[in-house]
Amino acid sequence: MASLLEGPLARTVARAFRGKLSDGVLRRESATTTDALGDPVSPTPATFTFNGIRESFDATFRAQAGIPQTDVGVLVLLESVTPRTAPERGDQVYIKAQWHQVREILDQDPASATMRLQCFEISAPA
Repeated sequence: MASLLEGPLARTVARAFRGKLSDGVLRRESATTTDALGDPVSPTPATFTFNGIRESFDATFRAQAGIPQTDVGVLVLLESVTPRTAPERGDQVYIKAQWHQVREILDQDPASATMRLQCFEISAPA
């Protein structure tokens, strides 16, 4: 059940951090479709802007959770995602001059203000 504070608290958090975090881009490729002849059609990626932080994992947490050494964490302010959406597994994230792919959604706070992602570096999408 959603909290009564969910919307107002998430907006307050986003407003408080506006301009203080890194700008990022979330890229999502829609499912591949087929044309009238049944041939696959390349997906058109949707892009979303957001504010967030790229961070590293604590060594102890990384070891206990089995997180690969190359993975990083990305904290996304959900109210800052424009147009409005939530990151999903498999999405691509550009932050701090590097592209990453979302391996896992680690957590989302109870007020739906932030979401932590586990990501790994990838080369720039075509």
